[in-house]
Amino acid sequence: MTVSPMTTPSTMNEHSTPIEIDTDIGREIRTMSFTPNGEYLVGGGYNSVQVWKAKDGTQTTTITETGNVTCLAVSQDGTWIAGGRTSELGNVIVWDIETYEKVFTLGEESKIWSILGVDFSPDSSRLVTASSNSTATIWDVATRQRLQTLRHDHPVTAAKYSPQGDRIATATSASIQLWDSNGGNLLVDTPAWVTPVFNTGLLWFKNRLFAISNSTIKEFDIFSGSMVSERPVSASNHVSCIALPQHAEFIAYSTNDTVTFWDTSTHILLGLIQRQVQIDTIVFSPGDRSLAINEGRKITIINFKDVPPLPFVHINDTVLDSWKRDQLADTEASLTETISNPEYKSHHALANRALVRARLQLWDLATDDAEKSIDIRPSVVGCIAKSVALIGSGRKEDVHRVFDLAFRHCAAIDVDLLLLIKAVVLCMAGEHNYAVSRVSDLIATVRLNSIYCLVQAYMCLLLGNSYMERRDYEGAIQSFKRARAQMRNYVGPLLIFISLISGWKFDGLGLMIQQRLCEALYAAGCTKDAGESLLKLVDDFGEEVYRSGPTTDWVSDFTHRCLSVPERDVGTASKAIQHDNSPVTPNSPRPTPLLTVWTKVSLMGRSWEDALVTASGFISPRFTIYRAICEHLEATDRIGDATDCFQEMLRESAVETDVHDEQAEWALGAKWALYFRQLCAEKLEHLGDVAADSQEHDEAVAQYSTALSLNPLAPANIFIKRSKIYTAKGLWEDALKDATQVTTLNSLSPWGHEKVLMEWAKSKLADSSWKNTFMTAGGFELPRFTVYRALCDCLETLDRITDATESFHEMANELARQTNSEQALWIRDFKFRCRRKLEDLGDLAMRARQHDEAIARYSAALTLSPTNPQDLHVKRSKAHANMGMWKDALNDANEVITLDPSSPLGYERQHAALRVAGCYDDASHAFETMLFMMSQSPDPEIRERSRQYVNPAQTEATIRGAIENAILESPLVLIHTHTGRLLDKSGQSSSFESQPIFHELVSTMTTDIDRARIEQEVRRYYRYAMFSHKWEDNEPLFEKVIHMVVYDLEESTTHSKLQMFCKIVRDAGLHWAWSDTCCINKADPSVLQEALVSMFQWYQASAMTLVLLRDVLSPSGRGDLVKSIWNTRSWTFQEYHASKVVRFYNKDWTLYRNFDIPNHKESPDIISEMEEATGVSAHALMALRPGLEDIREKLRLASTRQTTRAEDAAYSLLGIFSLSLPVVYGEGDKALGRLLAQLLMSSGDTSILAWTGRSCGFNTCLPASIAVFSQLATSHIPLAIPGTDMEMMIARMQTPLLNPAFLMTLYDRLHELPIPLFVGKRMKLPCLVFKLGPTSVSRSRSERVFRAQTAALGIVEIKTEEDLSRMDSLYLVHPWIDFLLDRQPVGSVIETIPEGNTDDRFSSMAELPSLPGASNISSAAPQTRTARLASRLGLSFGGRTATRPQDTTSLQPPSTLAQTDKQMRAFQVIARLRRPFGALLLTPNLGSVAAYRRVASESLITVQVEEITPTILNKLVDSVRVLDVL
Repeated sequence: MTVSPMTTPSTMNEHSTPIEIDTDIGREIRTMSFTPNGEYLVGGGYNSVQVWKAKDGTQTTTITETGNVTCLAVSQDGTWIAGGRTSELGNVIVWDIETYEKVFTLGEESKIWSILGVDFSPDSSRLVTASSNSTATIWDVATRQRLQTLRHDHPVTAAKYSPQGDRIATATSASIQLWDSNGGNLLVDTPAWVTPVFNTGLLWFKNRLFAISNSTIKEFDIFSGSMVSERPVSASNHVSCIALPQHAEFIAYSTNDTVTFWDTSTHILLGLIQRQVQIDTIVFSPGDRSLAINEGRKITIINFKDVPPLPFVHINDTVLDSWKRDQLADTEASLTETISNPEYKSHHALANRALVRARLQLWDLATDDAEKSIDIRPSVVGCIAKSVALIGSGRKEDVHRVFDLAFRHCAAIDVDLLLLIKAVVLCMAGEHNYAVSRVSDLIATVRLNSIYCLVQAYMCLLLGNSYMERRDYEGAIQSFKRARAQMRNYVGPLLIFISLISGWKFDGLGLMIQQRLCEALYAAGCTKDAGESLLKLVDDFGEEVYRSGPTTDWVSDFTHRCLSVPERDVGTASKAIQHDNSPVTPNSPRPTPLLTVWTKVSLMGRSWEDALVTASGFISPRFTIYRAICEHLEATDRIGDATDCFQEMLRESAVETDVHDEQAEWALGAKWALYFRQLCAEKLEHLGDVAADSQEHDEAVAQYSTALSLNPLAPANIFIKRSKIYTAKGLWEDALKDATQVTTLNSLSPWGHEKVLMEWAKSKLADSSWKNTFMTAGGFELPRFTVYRALCDCLETLDRITDATESFHEMANELARQTNSEQALWIRDFKFRCRRKLEDLGDLAMRARQHDEAIARYSAALTLSPTNPQDLHVKRSKAHANMGMWKDALNDANEVITLDPSSPLGYERQHAALRVAGCYDDASHAFETMLFMMSQSPDPEIRERSRQYVNPAQTEATIRGAIENAILESPLVLIHTHTGRLLDKSGQSSSFESQPIFHELVSTMTTDIDRARIEQEVRRYYRYAMFSHKWEDNEPLFEKVIHMVVYDLEESTTHSKLQMFCKIVRDAGLHWAWSDTCCINKADPSVLQEALVSMFQWYQASAMTLVLLRDVLSPSGRGDLVKSIWNTRSWTFQEYHASKVVRFYNKDWTLYRNFDIPNHKESPDIISEMEEATGVSAHALMALRPGLEDIREKLRLASTRQTTRAEDAAYSLLGIFSLSLPVVYGEGDKALGRLLAQLLMSSGDTSILAWTGRSCGFNTCLPASIAVFSQLATSHIPLAIPGTDMEMMIARMQTPLLNPAFLMTLYDRLHELPIPLFVGKRMKLPCLVFKLGPTSVSRSRSERVFRAQTAALGIVEIKTEEDLSRMDSLYLVHPWIDFLLDRQPVGSVIETIPEGNTDDRFSSMAELPSLPGASNISSAAPQTRTARLASRLGLSFGGRTATRPQDTTSLQPPSTLAQTDKQMRAFQVIARLRRPFGALLLTPNLGSVAAYRRVASESLITVQVEEITPTILNKLVDSVRVLDVL
């Protein structure tokens, strides 16, 4: 094929002048895409996206600041433009296609990856991107969300959606992968290196993928991934882009400076477009109107129309269209006009005109044009034109010489194509056998040979026609069969070209071949084979055969000829049928397929009479012809013609004398005639149905009447339909006549005269009484009983039960002695139905809770003498019970038992009635009898029903389970207020079963266990009251009361106190009471331990707490509660706060200040007094909750309370803090030390260490008395620095003298400190340590003061009873690390720390060095302070997950902070160090290695870091320690 430069006037296909666009972005343009409507071309490159009009190249807009755009995609809905960018930005920008404004960006700008491909899904809802980070990402365009990430092993160079959108193809340097676009599943992975990047090397085509790989275009099957074909490209050519038009007839690809067009079916090279410079990308417009070629600094748009370039032919679209439509004269004129232009010297136009003139048989002119074309420039098309012209001139011998010249100018890849065209030309010259043989050689050597086979089929057709002309029918048959075998489905430019030069028409070629085969077989005398061939033609080309036209006429004529030939086998007809006078028996064959085809084509547009006339010469029996025509008319819904034809057949059979009796018998009454008659009747019936549905009653009656006239086999249904129409029209007499016919034909039919009578009654009763309706039936010739019966049935159907009963009784009175057995049966059934109706009405009333109406209905039903009245009695008993009429309900139940003693229903109703009466024992007996009767019943359904009832044992077990749950958290021992006995858990549990409510629950829950009610009743019963008071001498203890009744105790002040408490609780409706005097077995350590720990919860769960103010006399007044000794006791502190309901009583058991309200804690006066007594606001008091929050505030409140025993100061707070400690009476202040140590470890709240005074024996850092907590913690712990002050302080500190690195080192070390930990009595104390210099002492009358010098704190004054001058070394420590780090005290954040929630790794803390000197913050420390706090708070860093609702940013490890943020926090730490703080004084403990003790001071040691210098800062860094304190 000739390669033509695009820049010359001799352009490919001689299209209109190409549009050339000079771009603003020069060679940097990388990618192009047309908009969906084809009106605009979008191009992208470095820092710019430009848009041009496709029709003229006018630039419409430039989008700037885009970055380096490497790939583009335009959505199919015309909404978006997406551009992928390279490394420095690495994401996708989406612009609005109308406004060209940036709408959004997809991807992460922080990652420097290149986007190498973008593509929209066909519905434009999704976008896929290919990235150099080895991923392809699917995005939702509407939500901008990432839907799927498709991971690869290599950078992804391309990503394309399939045309259906269900798959995505991706390409890398190693493989092509196919993915499910919805689920993201990998479907196919096939090895292939896709060479180009930026989405230009991958292309979808139907169920194939084309890819550019190693200078080869490969085709892959998308299901298996296997390679189907490949087309090598010269290794020197760099394939940069591949494109496919919408018609998909060819593929275009660019190599260096050339665009190549390749036929997708035959893989034949179709044409080339050659440019002067390197081609980067190519793209087709929608509709394939244009091809855009990117040449670096220039874009060229070439216009195409409907088809790809034709091989060898170069012509403009208008002339080509004229040529293809065989408008040869117009085509010649157009070409002549082009050639007449003196400036136009194209050899293509002369060659084209030569071909057209050859088609017009202007041989000399054609030869002249072809020779001129060759003279201007030798070409393949010129040679072809000359060879065709020479054939027409009779110079066949010169054709081979001309084609030799053509082969010299033919590209190597087009040799096979030119050989095919040569064979076509020789075939045109009459060399059919030679041409067929040459094409066979080509078929054997060419892999994709569809077009070669198709051309050979046409040649075989021409060869067969030549045989037919010579009457060589056998040769013709073989040629036509060979032509049929070579048929292929192919449409392409090569076939068009062959049609243009030869005039061959390939449309309808298969039909033409089959027709000629039929004619050849017929001419050869093979009538049977001819008929079979015709049937195959009909099967293959039925749609065209039965379309009115020449083909239809030919089929009609040919079948007529086949059917009219005697002595020949007519298709598939029976060989027994030889003459038209052959006998026709009931076993006569059906119409042959050939006869059926003739019938179908003959009746198209003509009457059946004409078709019958044309069949007069057929050898088929007359009956068979009639049958074929009748069946076809019926099948095409020409039911009238079918009936007429059938009737004509019957008449002809009746009058012709030469028709055998058997044939007449067949036509008149044999199987087919009966069948066809029935078929026509059904058709008429259907037409009547259609008319009836359309409310065309007269038409329906006519159709039904006609159908009935055909005497169908089953006329009853038609009679029914016609009767219904008469009924709808109110023609009752006609309707009754048809209905009577129905009854006669089928006595079991649901439609008869009774049904019509029902319709009559329903119509008349709509606006008339039953008596007037009965009078209108006087004209009916029916018995009066029949009319009465219909009337009663209708009234019953209309639910007019009263009228139905009245008319029934009227009939019974009139015809009492005139009824027969059948009528008596109806009377029985009607009474039964009325009874059921009344029963149903009663049931309906019951559901509507209209019990009196239900009773009336059931009573009326009972008056109708039911055979089994038990059910009605049962229902009426239920209605009576619901109205509270338990006696009437019991009477009905007893009646049921009398009628059937074995039925459980009577006992069931008896149980319900007795339960209403409150007779629970009798009700239980009746219920047990009912269950027994059910179990013994022979009816399996009744036995099955027994399963719906609950066995009383199940209810009792449920109640006991509820009891266990109710008393589970209650005190171990309670006083039963009614009996005065102390009862443990077992006694408490069994006491409920003696209560009436227990029996009521068991007897009422028969079908379902109401667990909610059981739990409600049980919890109400087990509510208890608690006692709060000050202990006195001779209190009644457990050992004494356990053996007695509380109310029988000998008279004493304390016994009377307990008795009055129990009586008041009993009078309040509570069954249980608890007093700490007698309800705790203090002799049992485990019981005492549990009581002390659980007491807070017991008070909290109580129904109320009674407080006896023993020292408040009546009448009491305001302030008495404040002054009461009750308000000074430690135990009463938790008793008041835990209780939800509290009532205060004076000494004489009258209400305090006569406040007769349910809950004194809600009284404003009481609240005011409690505020005054505790010094805490009511809001704060109400906010106190058990647990580790507000630790310091709780300790302050407890510090004002007193205990008889020192240990109780700690034990009375166990419930407040939700802690558990072993109870060891006799250990003194060590109990308080153990409590505080547990608090400090569980919460990390170092405010516990903020006190002055005497140390306890447990640890010197803990106080001996809880009273020290009356001091404010803020006296030790500095106050927070306001924001503005902090900013000023940091600004003053930011000088060159302070090295930020040292600041952050200090910050890191503080963060690494663990929280305080106790190992036994030894405390691990994290702190800042300041060593004191030598001390001096000064004395006054009351105290002595020690003074010492420190490097960081200056001169320090210390007041203490101990002689500091005798101590070897002293240290001041700063333990308030939470303050320095601006962290919320842990105790105010954590709600509860469960027991055992400690890390075993802290056991190694004892091994850490703690002596002053080198820093003891080891990198091997088991857990930093931040991590420890985070663990307790439920937080996580470094992958551990948990969250808290509080702000925990201050707990972030320094490693997670930005450098500037960390530096700022370090400055804040230094600012806080400058604040005055209360220091702890420590000294090494004699006799213990690396251990210290706290030196108790009588007053606060307040110090502060005076100035932060580099030296001081270094000392501060070294002063971060974890000390062991004893």
